[in-house]
Amino acid sequence: MPQAGVDPLSNGTTCLRDAALMQKLGLNTIRVYNLSPSINHDLCVSIFNDVGIYMLIDVNSPLPNESLNAGNPGSSYDATYLERIFGVIEAFKNYPNTLGFVAGNEDINDSPSASLDPPYLRAITRDLKNYISNHSNRTISVGYSAADVRPYLVDTSNYLQCALNGSTTDPSRIDFFSLNSYSWCGAPPATSFDQAGYNILVSDFANTTVPVFFSEYGCNKVEPRVWDDTAALFSPAMMGVFSGGLAYEFTEGSNNFGLVNISANGFAQLRVDYDNLQAQLNKLNISLLESSNASATTLTPATCQSSLIGNSGVSNDFTIPPVPPGGQDLIDNGVANITTGQLVQVSQLNVPMAVFDSNGVQLQGLAITPLPDDQSNTPSGQNTTGTTPSGSSTAGSAATPSATKSPGASMAVRSWLGWSLLGLEMLWRLW
Repeated sequence: MPQAGVDPLSNGTTCLRDAALMQKLGLNTIRVYNLSPSINHDLCVSIFNDVGIYMLIDVNSPLPNESLNAGNPGSSYDATYLERIFGVIEAFKNYPNTLGFVAGNEDINDSPSASLDPPYLRAITRDLKNYISNHSNRTISVGYSAADVRPYLVDTSNYLQCALNGSTTDPSRIDFFSLNSYSWCGAPPATSFDQAGYNILVSDFANTTVPVFFSEYGCNKVEPRVWDDTAALFSPAMMGVFSGGLAYEFTEGSNNFGLVNISANGFAQLRVDYDNLQAQLNKLNISLLESSNASATTLTPATCQSSLIGNSGVSNDFTIPPVPPGGQDLIDNGVANITTGQLVQVSQLNVPMAVFDSNGVQLQGLAITPLPDDQSNTPSGQNTTGTTPSGSSTAGSAATPSATKSPGASMAVRSWLGWSLLGLEMLWRLW
């Protein structure tokens, strides 16, 4: 477990509260960081599964030997590290709402890391996918979450999604590419589609052969956030290329990015940021999002070659490091002392602790609403807070979740086009 922290999927009662609030937002995906593979996650995952919310799972953590050393990747890429990340796979592989695994987060963010890390990120992707192939009864996608550092962004994507020797079955090739983007700050006219550089992102990724989405978004330089970037991200101008995004983040911390304040006793209060995000999500045309162009599923990836890399500071060496000593035994025989998770019956639907809207009024009857199997959650068109939040034209005092088609959690993420991520980030916090 992360030192002095709390695994975000370890407490069923708090997960019930969080899932109810996320379901009211209409989310279909959460990204979860810093998990402990040795902890039982069955109840929390089952709760999110019941409400139609899928999970993107980061395999790394900030603890020693549990992530790649970006400044010296060879020193950290060893069997101890592989045992950690394979343990996460083992713990989450059997949950049907595990949508994918994130092999790295913002490892490449400057010239030194751009020159050193790409081959190791492909090696980690290869090892994770080979472990899944050997020990999972279904295919689960593996991808990368990049820092939105424009001098390295496109080259990183080109490096990670090309095919070695032209082979589309190359296991070192990522299944999805995502970016943590905070370039849209404030509301128009201070910020617009072009001023945020979204037009450039659409152009840069127009020929992607894997799904691309925002794995984090939500600049907070102007507070409360009005989330106009959400309307842009899910607009026709973006959806031909991008597959949605994940708002950062659910729980309020010292960085002022949270949607919900959580007290030490488990009580929660919505922030205005929650209301404003809900108002933006309620405006989305879900039918349009579901009919997005899926032509990228038929595109053939480029063959890896140095000409794909335009920045001389980014590695163009496609010689992938071999599996480190002891690693192949783990890939072949699996990791020990990790209990593989499985869904359990969720018997409690009502949230037991007090939750207040952004006006301080306690929400009554807060509960999760189980959805049919293989259905995902969508915005309801209603608000959770009693008064209309900033920027919203939709009134209401409670939200009733609705369902839409499933992406098929067992399918490769290449099939996401036509199914958009409406999601949030979950991190462990000190309480």
